[in-house]
Parts: sequence; structure tokens; C-alpha cells
Amino acid sequence: MKNESKKLNIRDFHPIKKIFSTRMGMIIFSVVTAIIVWFSISIGIYPTTPRTINHIPLVVDIAGTAAELNGYSVIDYPLEEVSVQIEGDRSQIGNLEADDLLANAVIGNITSSGVKTLDITISSKNGVEFTVKSISPHTINVNFDKIITKTFDIQAEYPNIKSAESCLINTEQVTVTNNKIEVTGPEQVMNKIDHAVAVIAEERILTNGITRPTNTLEFRDANGGIIEDEHLEYEKSTYLVQIPVLYSKQLDVTYQLRNVPAGFDEKFLRGILNQSVDKITLAAPDTSLEQQDEFTIGSISLNEIGLDFSKDYLFDIPENYENQSGITSMNLSLDSEGLVEKTFIVSEISVINGPSTYNMEVVTEQLPVTVVGPASQINQISASDLIVNVDLLSNQQEDFLSGSFTPVISCQKFNRVWAVGDYSNKVYIRGTRITADSQPVISDNTGSEGLENED
Repeated sequence: MKNESKKLNIRDFHPIKKIFSTRMGMIIFSVVTAIIVWFSISIGIYPTTPRTINHIPLVVDIAGTAAELNGYSVIDYPLEEVSVQIEGDRSQIGNLEADDLLANAVIGNITSSGVKTLDITISSKNGVEFTVKSISPHTINVNFDKIITKTFDIQAEYPNIKSAESCLINTEQVTVTNNKIEVTGPEQVMNKIDHAVAVIAEERILTNGITRPTNTLEFRDANGGIIEDEHLEYEKSTYLVQIPVLYSKQLDVTYQLRNVPAGFDEKFLRGILNQSVDKITLAAPDTSLEQQDEFTIGSISLNEIGLDFSKDYLFDIPENYENQSGITSMNLSLDSEGLVEKTFIVSEISVINGPSTYNMEVVTEQLPVTVVGPASQINQISASDLIVNVDLLSNQQEDFLSGSFTPVISCQKFNRVWAVGDYSNKVYIRGTRITADSQPVISDNTGSEGLENED
């Protein structure tokens, strides 16, 4: 009997019996039963329910729309995902996820470029029906534009490269290899671009020209402002920038005096001729300026310099040279203080360096000569102090012909007096060939043999 009382009844371990045998088990059972009953009642009384779904991918598709037909493309939009609150049958929408839904921008009649505000719609990929209560955000700003292609010039920029003190970067001759670039992008952005710039970031002081590679390309507007846009497409490349150097030097600006008689005090005259420019700085592509100290503007004939003399001379800069001074002309004028002008009638006119086979005769008997000089000297001279010579050295011919010549005029008494005015072809001379029957004629004025007349 004792052993029988110790036998275990397997029913003592039944799970349900065990749950109900404890207080905690009774509480759990009651809660579960209440939930089941509430759920059953809710489905029966409220068959539809609201639900919020987040992170739904947004699609902007213009295929077949007026925007596509008008040649526009979607450039960009700032939104990738939306959230939606829907309402529908619990059994249908309860298991919906973001990937089961489609968020689409409503493409209207797009006929112009710019940012357009579009509505957003939500639909099911699997045909599940529901009501959209709200979409957040419910609109999207989409940038539309036409995609065009243009070709731009490539310029060079080297902000950290400088020239040595005696040199100058020849900016007009800086070149870029492959100096054109074809770019494709939104029309509104492309219309702002004026040119492209190949940028050299290297720091350097130049004494000679250099060539440097770079793959940094920037786009600039007409004012040099940088234009950046991620939608610009072009072929990436390496550009070679050639930067030539000019050698610069400051030179004295000078001039030459022509038709100056022997013994004339040229230094005196230069001292009273005022220059508006004394120095000019030139730059050359080589070292040719090293041996130069002067820049000559040209020549001035002595007889052009009257009391009111003033003349402008344009600078004739040699090809491939650069005028760093920026001054393009110089004025030369006479300081006439203390000078006077006076006219004399000269009757003694001589011929020098005539051909030995001719006898020369001065037909012109008198020549009015106007001279300029210091008043103290002009007041002391007379017509006999003025020497008028016709030098035939440069006019000799095989058969000498008579004609008009230009004399050289000087003052034998003072070396600061000079003739002014135009004396071109003012003296007429007749030449006759010397024959076997004629006698040589010695001229006291010329010191040359007499010449024979030729019919």
C-alpha cells in the first residue's frame, strides 16, 4: 500500500492544469484571452485601419510626357524618399512595406526650363487598394532644362608664377595645347560659361620660359567668376601651358639731328629741346636689349626747328617687343627763351665737290636765308657771315645736267646759329662740259678746276 501511494499520476503534469494551478498562470491566461477577444471584436467592428509607411523611393519619370517631347530633361530634384499615411482593410495593408509602394511625381505640361513644383502620388505595386490620407512632403521641386553641347576656348591661369625682376611674363603669348573643350550640360548653366581655364597651381620665379602640365580645368563667366555644376560633362585631359618670358630694360629716349653743318654746337641745341619722355622700358623675347642703352624715335632736320617748333613722334616698337611703359609717343619742343629769328639776303653762293669734267655756274644770284640763334649772336652777324654751299658730291653723274639743288647753310662767325625753313632745290646751277679747246677755270669759292660748257 505504501508503494502504491508513491506512484506518480501522469495527469499531474498536464500543461493546462499546471497553468491554472498557479496565480501567475491565471493572470497570463486572462491577458491573452482578453487580447484575442479584443482583436476579434475590432475586426468585426473596425474592418479598416490607418497606417503610416516611411522611406518610399520617389520616381520622376518624364518618358512620353510633354516635357520629353519639348526636349527637356530632369536635371535634379532634392528629394529621394517620401512618407505616406494610408487607410484600408487591415488584412490587406497590414503587411505592406515601403518597397510595395510607388511614389511618382506628376509630370504636367512642361514647356520651359526652370524649377517646377510637382505633386506626388502613391500607388501599390501589387494592386492592393487603399486610401491615401496624406503624403509628406506632398510636392517636390524638379529642375527641368534642355541638354546642349558647346565648345569653349581654354585660357591659362598661373596665379603663383611670377617673373624675376629683369624679366616679364609675355602674357599675350601664353598658350595652352588643345585649347578647345567640348562640354555638354544644362542650357541655363552652359549659357553662363564664357571660357575655360587651365590652372597651374605651382609657385615659381621665372628667368626663362617654361611649359607646365595640369589637369585642373575650371569654367568661368565673362567676369572671371567660377561656374561649378555637377551636371557638366566633358572629356578629362592633361593640358600643357607654355609661359614665355620677355627680358626688359629701361632705355634713354633719343633722336638724331640731320643736316647739321660742321662745327655747329649740337649739344647747345639739344639742351634747349625739351622731351616729354626721357625713358622707356622695353621687353624683348631674348637678350637682344642687353647691349642697347638708347631708343631712337627718328631724326629731325635742323632746318625744321624754328622758334615755335613742337612736334609729336610716335614710338615705333620693333615686332615681338613689348612697351612696358605704355607710353606711345613723345613731344619734342624748342625752349625759345632768349632766341630770335632774322632773315638775310645772301648773294654769295658756292659749289663744292663738283665733277672735274664740268664747269659749274651758279645761276641763283640771291637767296633769302632765315636764321635762329641767341639774340646776342644774331645781332652781331650780317649776310656775309652766312655760308651757302651746294655740295655736288652726292649728285655727280656720268653726264652732268644742270638743275636745282639744296644748299647747306652755316654761320662761320657763331656755332649756335642755324638756318630754318625749306631750302629744297632753291639754288639753280648750270654745268657745262670742259672741251679740249676750253681753258680750266679756277674758282676761289670752290677750289676746284673750271668746267667746260656742254651744248
